[in-house]
Amino acid sequence: MSIESLKTLLRPELPQVSPYRVPPAPPEVRLDANESPFPLPPEARARIAAALHTTELHRYPDGRATRLRAALAHGLGGSPGEYVLGAGSDELIASLATAMYRPRAGAQRPVVLIPEPTFVMYRMTSEVHGWEPVGVPLDDAWELDGDAMAEAMERTQPNLVYYAIPNNPTGNCFARDQVESLVDAFADTLHVIDEAYGAYSGQSFATFAEERPHCALMGTLSKVGFAGIRVGWVRIHEALSAELEKVRQPFNLNTASQIIATLALTDLAPLLEDQITSIVAERERLAGELNRHEALHCYPSAANFLLVRYAGDIPALCEALLDREVAVRQFSSGDSRLRSCIRITIGTPEENGRLVQAVRDILG
Repeated sequence: MSIESLKTLLRPELPQVSPYRVPPAPPEVRLDANESPFPLPPEARARIAAALHTTELHRYPDGRATRLRAALAHGLGGSPGEYVLGAGSDELIASLATAMYRPRAGAQRPVVLIPEPTFVMYRMTSEVHGWEPVGVPLDDAWELDGDAMAEAMERTQPNLVYYAIPNNPTGNCFARDQVESLVDAFADTLHVIDEAYGAYSGQSFATFAEERPHCALMGTLSKVGFAGIRVGWVRIHEALSAELEKVRQPFNLNTASQIIATLALTDLAPLLEDQITSIVAERERLAGELNRHEALHCYPSAANFLLVRYAGDIPALCEALLDREVAVRQFSSGDSRLRSCIRITIGTPEENGRLVQAVRDILG
């Protein structure tokens, strides 16, 4: 059989999907990936090294991640059985797409409703799993259009709807009353609130979701200092978590990731809280510096990044920054309103200072 013949066996959705691209050779100042800029201090690294020292790497990981799920339940609420774990939120989005895939009566494909612009993996993962993504544009203030969302839910009867709160890439938290109203009005849909950036916002939907079995919460350690271990979770009613466990790959979280994540949620939690506080303070300071330029406008943010509108040539600005060893995120596809924007991850004070000086050099 030839390669061309084999390609006819690929999923029919793949030709319309582009792979997620990671830029090669990052520059000195990386403000494009929404990671925490702070490395762990020596004492924290020593604590992790001591915990890993006795690890039996010739054995499979704990397939149930017992200690990690207990740490999540203790720190975030609920029972360990409500937590399903994945290699970052990406794997959990894929697990939901796999498990929740039964089309409604009379439909050819299941529908996922997505307020956009938002995290690209909601749409991308749904497409490659054969779902029909239905996007509902945010309004001009990047807020949910409640009427449009309700109309789309009535019309399409989605199996899933995602809300990123705070939203990536806009940085804002959707109005709480809008979200709660939609969740309460459509109890036959699974509403997934993604709190990947929640630590920077000072709010959570945990108490609200506890009272509604059709509302799930996603979280991750990737945005608060542990992007390298790829640990995420979804907290969901145990009747559904049991079904998600059927599609979760066995031993999907390696032993080192489980140990480090458990420490992050327990012994190292005060350190992470201090770093989060520093990032929030830097976010406000950086926004103030950038807003001094007439050509720039920073949208309000409750995350660890800023969405910044620029009144000039975005590709030229990003290239000029890259020439100065500073990487930011630009948007060449998706919502056209983002084409005039860049997204800037909050760095260390020194990194932010380099960005501010580079912007001064470029814009005058």
